[in-house]
Amino acid sequence: MLKKGFLLAMILLFASAVLFAGGSKDKEEKKQFIQIKSSVLGGTWYAAGSVWAKLISDNTKYIATNAASPGLTNESITRMLDGTAQLAVVDGLAVNMAVKGEGEWKKPVTEIRAMFGLWTAIHNIIVLEKSGINDIYGLKGKNVATYVEGEPDGEAFMELMAMHGVTPQNTRILRIMKNDATRMMIDGKLDCMVFAFGHGHANLKELTASRAIKFIFGDMKHIDPWLKKYPVYYVEKFGKEFAKEDANQFAGPYFMICLASMPDEQAYLFTKVWWENYKYVKETLPAGLPWSEPQNNMNGVPVPIHPGAAKYFKEIGAMK
Repeated sequence: MLKKGFLLAMILLFASAVLFAGGSKDKEEKKQFIQIKSSVLGGTWYAAGSVWAKLISDNTKYIATNAASPGLTNESITRMLDGTAQLAVVDGLAVNMAVKGEGEWKKPVTEIRAMFGLWTAIHNIIVLEKSGINDIYGLKGKNVATYVEGEPDGEAFMELMAMHGVTPQNTRILRIMKNDATRMMIDGKLDCMVFAFGHGHANLKELTASRAIKFIFGDMKHIDPWLKKYPVYYVEKFGKEFAKEDANQFAGPYFMICLASMPDEQAYLFTKVWWENYKYVKETLPAGLPWSEPQNNMNGVPVPIHPGAAKYFKEIGAMK
């Protein structure tokens, strides 16, 4: 009798263990992991991706992680297409080239959808105040730095300078990283630098604290056709934030994306969680966010908005 009772107890124990294990497995399978691709470690995009991952993980049923993307927008799009990532922080020009099948893209990438604007990128043309340079024409024969070769913004601004007669044949144009250019400018080894700095940027704060600078612009007879070719850019006043005279500069979008295949429910939640925790976002990302509005800021964004994100903006009255 004892043996039979012991045997029955063991059978029940085994059955319970199987049921428990199965239940745990089912519970694990219900968890869905979301990966965000942002930028290199330490960049403002990386910080934004990390904040977004925390908000998603803390406020939804999804577990989000943020991953560095040294190749920036192009690498992030590639990782989304192969299923490694589901969300990304991107810039307008690189996305525009992807959807058109230009640059390194062999065919148009039609799957990209916008979710919401992050903050406006300001592409600054900066010269030393004592240089005597007043416009892009004046860069001819000077020492100028812009993005490394192959970087879309750098290539676009090389074209704009060439339209003003500033070329590698008559000007020393260095294709280097922004941090290196900032240091060279502070050391007096550059006359001009053309990079996306913009609101609250640490490198620009460092530069303005060390050197007297000013922002310059170009000739509209060249700029107008250039803007038509690169519609992600638009003109915006900039300078007072750094105690400099306001000047026309080139603005463009930084924004969040997903693929068209993302379920509406996910896109809605991931958009909503950012804006409904916007006070926390601004406190955590103080550099760029004071210049970002809690609405559907899509100036220059070259792709359609995802229906799930659009649903949220319609709910709060930011879209019709």
